[in-house]
Amino acid sequence: MLPYWLVPSIIESLSEGSIFVVASIGLTLTLAVVKLPNFAHAEFLTVGAYVGVVVSRIYPNNLLIVGICAFLVCGAAAMVIHHSVYKPLMNRKVSIYFLVLASFAVAQLIRYLVYFTTDSLNPNLLATTQSIKIYTIVTLFNVQISNIYAISIILAIVISALLAVFFNFTHLGKSMRAIANNFDLARISGINVSFAVNIMWVIAGGLGGLGGVILGTYTSVTPTLGFDALLDIFAVVIIAGLTSFVGTIIGGYVVGFASNTIIEALYHYAGVPLGYAPLLPFAMIVVILIIKPTGLAPNSQTAIEFFRKAISDRQRTNFKRETKAQDISVKGEK
Repeated sequence: MLPYWLVPSIIESLSEGSIFVVASIGLTLTLAVVKLPNFAHAEFLTVGAYVGVVVSRIYPNNLLIVGICAFLVCGAAAMVIHHSVYKPLMNRKVSIYFLVLASFAVAQLIRYLVYFTTDSLNPNLLATTQSIKIYTIVTLFNVQISNIYAISIILAIVISALLAVFFNFTHLGKSMRAIANNFDLARISGINVSFAVNIMWVIAGGLGGLGGVILGTYTSVTPTLGFDALLDIFAVVIIAGLTSFVGTIIGGYVVGFASNTIIEALYHYAGVPLGYAPLLPFAMIVVILIIKPTGLAPNSQTAIEFFRKAISDRQRTNFKRETKAQDISVKGEK
């Protein structure tokens, strides 16, 4: 006696939520380690999707090779951005606000480079598709479950679980946690901070590219593919509590259900147009953060506490640096 639209909507919600998890997990990692809300993360999705377009032309229907190439290219791009933009700014101990603005600028630069490159090579690439075959593997409640649907769910759960294990049980993961807790103390204790942060950027950028490949199988690949998903990605990490991998799974599926099942229910029972679907995740952000400011993840912190800590850490570092410089100056005068 279930409504005819309910089961298909739930299945679609699971599929879309899985894509959001894969697309957002790299941003969660960035927030967890270097406390940077990297708005350029969405452009890794775009670059990854276009890598998927190119590689799938050479290796049609080989999603494994496409995913590996997208991961490597976007991981390398994240490293370049880190060393050319973020690292120099962090070395100067600038405010978190300057880093956020820098990430906006980097995102704009990447987006228009993609526009320029695709338009120069072939204007048809401004709206194209990947050569990945989508086929039905099973029919459930008269709903066709595709291979990409199954892959996206598996990837979402496996990647989140692997990152949680990596963070909690490996030496490099524990080093990243130490860097997140206290950057200067981690360096003094002998942790190779530069190496750990580099690996973090490779993983974060690579996961963004992998998310772009999966997203690019569901929609046309355009230079605004990542930008169009940006607010949904941030909705996921905010609902997740910003730094929790488990929370990212929860947040991804919450946003997926809000964009599909809940809007379907409102449409059928309250007459709300389906076009209002993009507003629901953000309405849920407000509701969830009012009820539970730490988000839905266990052992998380509020967004205000997160950014307050990030700012205070930088201020504390600046104070220590200035005090040390003054001590050196006084000793020099003596």
